[in-house]
Amino acid sequence: MRDQAEDFGCPDQAPGVSEILDATCYALQPIVDFGTGVVYGYEALLRDFENLGFSSPSQLFDDARDHGILSELEPALLGAALDAYRALPTARGTKLFFNLDGRDLGEDDDQRTRLGNVVTSRGFSETQVCLELCEANQSTHTEITDHVLNNLRRNGFMFALDDFGKGFSELRLIHDLGPDYVKIDRFFLNGIDTDARRKLFVTTVANLAHVLGARVIAEGVETEREFKACRDAGCDLVQGYYVAKPFLKKQEARLFYDHVRVSSMGNARKEEERRIRNELQHLPTVNHDGSMSRLLDMFLKDQEVSLVPVIDANNEPRGLIHERDLKAYLYAGGFDEADYHDALDLPLRNFVRSCPIADIDSNADMLLVTFASSLNSDGIIITENFRYAGFLSATSLLKIIHERRLEEAQDQNPLTRLPGNGAITRFIKDASKPRPAARHFCYFDFDNFKPFNDTYGYRQGDRAIILFSELLQQHLNGTGTFRGHVGGDDFFAGFMSGDQTEIAAQLLSLKRAFKSDVESFYNTEHRKCGFIEASDRFGAPRLFSLLDCSISMMTLAPNVSLSPDQVNAEMAELKRMAKRSDDGLAVKTITA
Repeated sequence: MRDQAEDFGCPDQAPGVSEILDATCYALQPIVDFGTGVVYGYEALLRDFENLGFSSPSQLFDDARDHGILSELEPALLGAALDAYRALPTARGTKLFFNLDGRDLGEDDDQRTRLGNVVTSRGFSETQVCLELCEANQSTHTEITDHVLNNLRRNGFMFALDDFGKGFSELRLIHDLGPDYVKIDRFFLNGIDTDARRKLFVTTVANLAHVLGARVIAEGVETEREFKACRDAGCDLVQGYYVAKPFLKKQEARLFYDHVRVSSMGNARKEEERRIRNELQHLPTVNHDGSMSRLLDMFLKDQEVSLVPVIDANNEPRGLIHERDLKAYLYAGGFDEADYHDALDLPLRNFVRSCPIADIDSNADMLLVTFASSLNSDGIIITENFRYAGFLSATSLLKIIHERRLEEAQDQNPLTRLPGNGAITRFIKDASKPRPAARHFCYFDFDNFKPFNDTYGYRQGDRAIILFSELLQQHLNGTGTFRGHVGGDDFFAGFMSGDQTEIAAQLLSLKRAFKSDVESFYNTEHRKCGFIEASDRFGAPRLFSLLDCSISMMTLAPNVSLSPDQVNAEMAELKRMAKRSDDGLAVKTITA
C-alpha cells in the first residue's frame, strides 16, 4: 500500500540516495490474522518524504528513476526498512512487507538483483520478506524483469500483488506473477458491508487466490462493519486503521489485537474441524532451500510418498513437489555422470508447484469449492495459523463432505432443508454458555398463516414457508450465523456475535421482503383489498390481514449465561410481545 497524496511538484534539485536516507524513515503497520488477532507481519511505509519536497512516495520514486538512482535507492530503502523492523521486540516469526517500485528491474548492473544480500546481512532470511508489486508499474516490465523476479522468488522472497482491482491487466499479472499474497484495493472495501457487488467481487477474488495457493489481505479496513464483511468474504489477513495505525515507536508493537479475535466457534464448526484433523495426511516436508539429493532420499525411504509439501523457515507452505516431475527431469536423457551429480545439487525451489491452500477452520463446503476450481490438483494444503498442518487428499475431502451431508439429512426439515429441532437445541445449548461476545436468539412466527392455508390450500402454504426459508438464508448470513426450521410456520436464527442494532435492522429487512413477496401468492381481489375473509380458530368468520411475520429477539450480554430452558421461556414471552407490537419486533437484552 503506497500512501497517496496530491502532486504539488518536485524539488528544484534532485536529492541523492544518502540524502534521502537521512531525511526519511519507515513506519510499520501491522497485518493481522482475521481469526486469532495475532500479528502476521508488518508493512513498511515511507515517512517524512515531505522534507525533500515530495508530496508522495510515488513522486519520490518517479524522481529517482528520472535521475537514474532508482536501482541504487531501493536496496538502500529496504535496508532502512529492515533496520526499523529488526528493532521490534515482536518481529520474530513475522514477515516484513516492502513496496518495491521495480521499474526497469534487471537493466544494466541493477543492485536490486542482489536484494538477498541486503536481507541476509541483517540476519534475516529472504523468506521473511515479501516484496509488494503494483500493476501500475507493469508497463516497464520486460523478459529481463521476469527473469529477475523468478530468481528473487527462487532465493526465497515472497511476493504480494498490491492494490488488486485497481488496474486493467491484473488478472494476467496474478497469473504471470503467481503471488503469495493478494492485497485487495481499498475501493472494493469501502462500503463492502452494504454493497453486495463489492462483497461478491472480494469473495470471488478470495476464492481465486486460494485456488492458486495465495493468501488474501484486506487492506485499508477502517470500520468494524468492513472488517466483518471482509472476514465473511474469505479474506485471510487484515490491515488498516481499524486494526492499528502505522507507528514509529517500537514500544507500540503488539503480539496480537484482542478486538480482531473471532469468538470461539460453535459445536458444529468444532465437529467439522475434528473431521478435517482426522483425515489430514501428515506428509513429510522439505525446506524451501533444501537439495535435490535429500528429497530423492525421502522418496526412496518411503515408496508410498508421491508428493512432498515445501515449507519455509516459518513453517509456512510454499507449494508441492511431485515425484513425477523429478523423474521427468532426472530421466529425460542427455546427462552424463557429471551432469547427473550437478542435477542433484539443484535447489528444490526450481520444482515447486503451487497448490490450493486453506486454513483448518475453513468451512468444508468452501474447501470443496477451492478444490473443484483447481485443475489437476491432488488435494489441499491445510494450515493452522498459517503454519503447515497437513495435506487433505481429494478422497478425504469427499469423505468429510459425505459424512456431513448424512448428518444434516438426519436432522433436517424435509420441506425447507434447514436444520431442524435437534440442531436448534444444540445451538441454543452451546450459545447460551458464558462467552466474551454477545449472542442473539431470534424466533420467527407467521401472522395469519392458518386463514391463508385454509383459503389457498396446503400447497400454497408450503410455498409461503419455502419462500420465507429462502429469504431467511439471503438476509441472515455470515460467520457465526445459524438458521433453523422449528416446524410449520416457525423459524429460528442465532448469532454467535454481532451488534444488536445491526441484526435488528436485518430482521426488519427480512420481514419487509417477506411481506412484499408473499403478496403475489394471493389473488388480485385479495391483494387489492389487503385482507381475506376466513374462519378463526373458533369457527367464526373474520377479516384477516395478508401474511406477515412477528419476530422476537433476545440478546445475551457478554459473559452472561442462561440454561436452555430459560432461553426458551424468555423467547416464549417475547413471542407474545412481538405479536402485540406495532412493528412486529420485540427485543430484549439479558445483562445478568
